Amino acid sequence: MRIRAKLTLALLAPALAGVLISGWLGYRAARASLTERVALQLTSVRQEKRYELESYFQGVVERALNASEAALFAGAMREFRDAVRELDGPRPPEDLREKVERYYRERYLPRLSRLMTPRSKPEEYLPEGRAPYVLQSRFIVDNPHPQGEKQELADPKDGSGYSRVHARYHPLYRRMLQRFGYDDLYLIDHETGRIVYSVKKEPDFGTSLRVGPYRNTKLAGAFEQCRDATDPEAAYVVDFEPYEPSLGAPAGFVCSAIIEEGRCTGVLAFRLPAREINRILSGDRAWERDGLGRSGESRVVGPDYLMRSDARKFIEDRDGYLDALRGRNYPEESLEKIRSYGTTVLQQEIRLPSTEAALRGEEGALFTEGPYGNSTLVAYAPLRIPGLQWAIETQMEESEVFAPVEELEARMLGLTLLVCIATAGAAFLISRSMVKPVEKLSAGALKIAAGDTAERIVVRTNDEIAMLASAFNLMADAIEYQNRQIRAKNKENEALLLNILPGPIADRLKGGENVIADNFADVTVLFADIVGFTTLSDGMSPKVMLDLLNGLFRRFDAIAQAHGVEKIKTIGDAYMAVAGLPKQYPDHVSRMADIALELMAETKRHGARLGLDLSLRIGLNTGPVVAGVIGATKFIYDLWGDTVNVASRMESHGLPDAIQVTREVFEKLDGDYEFAYRGPIDVKGKGLLETWLLVGRKTPQGVSSTAA
Repeated sequence: MRIRAKLTLALLAPALAGVLISGWLGYRAARASLTERVALQLTSVRQEKRYELESYFQGVVERALNASEAALFAGAMREFRDAVRELDGPRPPEDLREKVERYYRERYLPRLSRLMTPRSKPEEYLPEGRAPYVLQSRFIVDNPHPQGEKQELADPKDGSGYSRVHARYHPLYRRMLQRFGYDDLYLIDHETGRIVYSVKKEPDFGTSLRVGPYRNTKLAGAFEQCRDATDPEAAYVVDFEPYEPSLGAPAGFVCSAIIEEGRCTGVLAFRLPAREINRILSGDRAWERDGLGRSGESRVVGPDYLMRSDARKFIEDRDGYLDALRGRNYPEESLEKIRSYGTTVLQQEIRLPSTEAALRGEEGALFTEGPYGNSTLVAYAPLRIPGLQWAIETQMEESEVFAPVEELEARMLGLTLLVCIATAGAAFLISRSMVKPVEKLSAGALKIAAGDTAERIVVRTNDEIAMLASAFNLMADAIEYQNRQIRAKNKENEALLLNILPGPIADRLKGGENVIADNFADVTVLFADIVGFTTLSDGMSPKVMLDLLNGLFRRFDAIAQAHGVEKIKTIGDAYMAVAGLPKQYPDHVSRMADIALELMAETKRHGARLGLDLSLRIGLNTGPVVAGVIGATKFIYDLWGDTVNVASRMESHGLPDAIQVTREVFEKLDGDYEFAYRGPIDVKGKGLLETWLLVGRKTPQGVSSTAA
């Protein structure tokens, strides 16, 4: 093969393989990561809705228990029960019976038969005894308000004892119903099972849950549980069922016994609405705000695999939702019930693997075919509500889950195409350049040898490049040796530069900055001076004096470095340092205070080792400064500003063995450090300045260290 073909294949094949392999691995990793993230998100939403639903039903039970224990309900139960018993008898008058039965034949049963299959015998819906006929005649049949608004009648003005009791309690219970959002409220006679009062006045009003037409309802079963319960504090939640008195609309109940003088006198029941469940699950129709996107929703399913909540698509677009179900051959009878009742509760079946697992008490997340035929990611779990076996599921369609991955896939395909084109072009250009005349390649290799010493040519063939390889490699080796020598010298120079300047400043200087000057809004400056050093050094030899200062200032440098403080300079026996630049610290004042205390102590220790009585005078101040590099041949990093001048005056006007600080330092450290107020001193150019002497850091036992 020619060199051009070899180079083209050598460059193009690995590039394409690398792009394809990395793209495929990245796609799989992104898909797995996104699946995990969305599953965790759906699980989080599911847990939140689960907690809200369980809390809601707990509140319903507690409210029912509290209400049943109230004297208001106990008294009302007694009065309604006695009033109903006054109306009771073996048979109602014929005219009254005919009026009520005509209502059932002409108004109630025709509406019921349009929504659900009625019983085989119409008379099975009629109540037993005289009282139900009287009550239904006055509050339902003769009620001037239309169906669904019968609760608006408080007093039929018939002069009966029941009507007087009803007129007194009904407005209160109606307001209570509106306040708590329940669908109905029932008072049930403990002995007869008769519903002696209800707010809505539906056909179950006045009937007996023991022998009447609705004795086989779940409400009747809950009544018997309350009636026979040994625990008077018990309350029972009843699952939703198609409730005939409400024309088959879904109805759930919570019941508790009414206790008076230690015995059960009746049962209080609230009819629960499905709308509160929908509100919790939809977040007040804010699915996207809850993190469910455009297709996500939460739902509750009962042990019969029927929904106990409304589907999101039904809430958002009823007609479109029904058309979608119709397209999946959903029974037309069920579609008509969904339309008539305005809900999917007890009408739509959800029988998915996730639903079955949740009803078995399991929880988790999986991909499955959704109720609308689309693949969905479902997070499922059981609901822990006493008396109910419900499952909660939160789902999102797979297309929305992986929308970001599909977008990534499209981008990767485009990128792969671009890489192929670019790599093919580059390979063609490189291969063409490699077969130029040997003389031109040799001249180019000599130019490279003059600069790029890391470049080497490994030759395994006998083609044209072999003529230049030996010369190129020999030159590169020679230059590499020289460069190593230069790098070693550069390291020495850099170490020397770091001894003169702070690291960040040295980096900027090497980076080409000619003028380095910075403003720092808040730093702390320290000046320290050995007291009486001139007198002390008069009798010393130069070597002894140098050893004294060098040993002491080396310890000072170590202390400053340990606290992250920058030494600026030493002038004779004076030492200057700053905290808060070039690296800024929020606690620069306390750092400098700690250093000042350590410098005092180290000076005493160093003097003791030399047999000398050494002492320091230290001044501290905090505030803004200007810092920069001055000099062209001998650099120095120095500070300027009023803060520096005042710090110097604090030292020069200070006391031996004392750390004198300004008000700014005192106010920032007060509470953590012990100070002694020195008073105002006259500072040249500043006038009188209040000063304090730093004594030491406070501890629970007192002062941990002192300046003396």
